[in-house]
Amino acid sequence: MLKASIPSREKKILSILNAKHGIVNGKELSTKIGVSERTIRSDISHINSELASSGIHVQAVHGKGYTILVKDRAALLMIFSEDENIITKEDRITALLLKLLRHDSWYDLGILEDEMYVSNTTLEKDIKILNKMIFEQHPYLKVERKLNCIKLEDDERKKRDLLTRFYAKNWDYDSKEGIVLKQDEFGEDLLREIQSFVKDTLLSSGTHLDDFAFIYLTLAIAVMLFRVKEGHGINWDNEDVTIDEDIKVVLDNLSKTQEIQLSEGEYCYLSQIKRQLVFLCLKTYSKNFVLTNTDIRCHEIVNNLLDDLLRKYGIDFTEDDKLFVDLTRHVQALVSGIVAPHLQNHVLGDELRKKNPFLGDIAHYMRGYLSEKCQIALGIEEEDYLLPFIMLAEEARYKKKRGEGIPTSVISHYNESMTHYLMEKLSRHYGGVLKLDGPYAMYNKEQINRDETRLVLTTVKLDGFRKYFKTPILTVSPLIDGNDQAGIDLYLTSLKYSYLYQVPQYQMEKYFRKSLCYKLPDKSNLTSALNYIENEIKKEVRLETIRPFDLEENYYCSLSNGFLFCYQICNEISETVVSLVDLGKDLSCKHQRNIKTVMYMLIPAKEMKTLGWFYYMAMAFAWYPHELKSVFEGTSVEDLSFNISRGL
Repeated sequence: MLKASIPSREKKILSILNAKHGIVNGKELSTKIGVSERTIRSDISHINSELASSGIHVQAVHGKGYTILVKDRAALLMIFSEDENIITKEDRITALLLKLLRHDSWYDLGILEDEMYVSNTTLEKDIKILNKMIFEQHPYLKVERKLNCIKLEDDERKKRDLLTRFYAKNWDYDSKEGIVLKQDEFGEDLLREIQSFVKDTLLSSGTHLDDFAFIYLTLAIAVMLFRVKEGHGINWDNEDVTIDEDIKVVLDNLSKTQEIQLSEGEYCYLSQIKRQLVFLCLKTYSKNFVLTNTDIRCHEIVNNLLDDLLRKYGIDFTEDDKLFVDLTRHVQALVSGIVAPHLQNHVLGDELRKKNPFLGDIAHYMRGYLSEKCQIALGIEEEDYLLPFIMLAEEARYKKKRGEGIPTSVISHYNESMTHYLMEKLSRHYGGVLKLDGPYAMYNKEQINRDETRLVLTTVKLDGFRKYFKTPILTVSPLIDGNDQAGIDLYLTSLKYSYLYQVPQYQMEKYFRKSLCYKLPDKSNLTSALNYIENEIKKEVRLETIRPFDLEENYYCSLSNGFLFCYQICNEISETVVSLVDLGKDLSCKHQRNIKTVMYMLIPAKEMKTLGWFYYMAMAFAWYPHELKSVFEGTSVEDLSFNISRGL
């Protein structure tokens, strides 16, 4: 058995490397973990020292970063077992829950303190948090007290649901082998046997489950077998539930191989789970079908959420039937208890948030809304799950608004062959996005319809063009190289945001006051820098007090090149005010590393519909750090944003 002391932070490093399937540079690890690159190097050194004999090694790739080499996948999985390294509060609460789930009689608190190496005060705090997680919210399983002892309410279905969700959460989705974390309750052989029966039966009946649903059903069956063998069965009294044919085949086979007698209640219990999983995996986007097969409460939650997004952010998803279907099926899973954190999305979720931080903000709001309405504790993994749905919905809105393509005129001074090559390259890269008109020769540019054209692409840079065309003009090479694509993509992003989000009423200089765009006096860390920025804003807008921004509680986004954007809703001001601050050096704190620039905004609730546009401004500034520096040397934000939106 693996004997190694791997703290929670180092486990997170291993988790990121395991999920990435490639090389992760030190700066990225530093940002994700919230420590310095020097600490990352120290942690990796400790990991390699502790795991030297286990066949696990974090390899440094010169000039690129780190990758993980694993000879024994089971040893890696054992590191993440709940029995190892109970260090963080989350670790302790999970361990406490599992102990209570596996212990059916009263548990003495003194024994729990000794087993978990915590004080009575800490244990009482953890019990209070656990009670909120499982009793005050779904699944409403009560933590009972008697003198100096506790136990969980005797509800077998709720206990099984919690166990299944825990094991589903801890399945190693990123391993090539797909082996679940090793537990005392189930051996690997049993899990493989269950998987084999389930797989063959589903193939025979033509039933589709995605990987998550397949794993969930496998684990639900394994938990059922374990609990029955321990003497805990289910008495089913719901006559409306019929036994599913696939479940009957699987359980009949397991009854023989495991030499165990299963009651009708077990068949009904797993039939209900299987039917719900199949529904969640149906490849249908018929709104009427979903309305017919989900609870009316779920419809109300989703409709009210979409109305909230329109009211708060000015984003209209109310006519998107596909999004309604996706969200309704997901809410049905939340309220029915078939939910476990989709941790396989966590690395991809971080990348998606960087690409579209405003929609990351929307997903964060949706997580809080669903957590409250469905009465279930949801974490960052919920945002990772929702974000792709929102991005697809926004793309559908954009396509609808831009129609068949953005009218784009092409001017080329090259001969026929090179001009033809240019048009083919543009069509290949941007077909369906740009509606290309031309090519026009320079001498007859007057033939271009200037009223309809939204973008001009030209092979030569002439000052006179900017006087002739009011629309943005980008100079490109017939090769359409990386720089050309970057310029076009930036313009398309700007245009997309103007299509989708409300543009602020005034010019940017009205919001980015010159007195609030400055170089910060020397500060030792990011927390003290934010305090200074807040005090300057407070003086500028004459606020008596300003609530300190909390990097642990408030939503913010960390963009490329060390650019941090954060905001607070403040109804004491009449219009949005933004501070743009050059920190002078890389600053860090517990939650963020290597921050060079901060864009700090106060926005009244009445102007929240312009939030998407300010996110675009933050992204544009982050993409052009060298040009951004000119703001702190006298260039107006208005001029800089004008130049950036036109490819400089």
